[in-house]
Amino acid sequence: MAKSSNASTDTRCSCASSSLPTVQFKPFEWVQREGLDVSRQRHASFLNDARDVVQGTQTLAQLLSWDEDRRDATSSDAGPPPLLDACQREALQRLLAVSLGLLHAQIEAQCDALTP
Repeated sequence: MAKSSNASTDTRCSCASSSLPTVQFKPFEWVQREGLDVSRQRHASFLNDARDVVQGTQTLAQLLSWDEDRRDATSSDAGPPPLLDACQREALQRLLAVSLGLLHAQIEAQCDALTP
């Protein structure tokens, strides 16, 4: 199944802000579908889709945090302005919540399918 990757496959950008949390996100490895039976191929596809959602959510959360830091810095000095306005920030936060909610629903459906 999916295994967590090691530090050599970490996709975190070297130019990331030092204000981001020190906990480093480790993306999951892609599950190869070749050579698997049909049932396992569907499971692998789901795991790969879930991996993409989790990684995208993490990236978007980092962007929002970075932009909020820029907003806070702008209010205290003449720092660079934030990229997002309040409406855009709220829309992206809702997108995060919906994406994770849909992923949760898919996980629950798969768990229900496995129980007798």
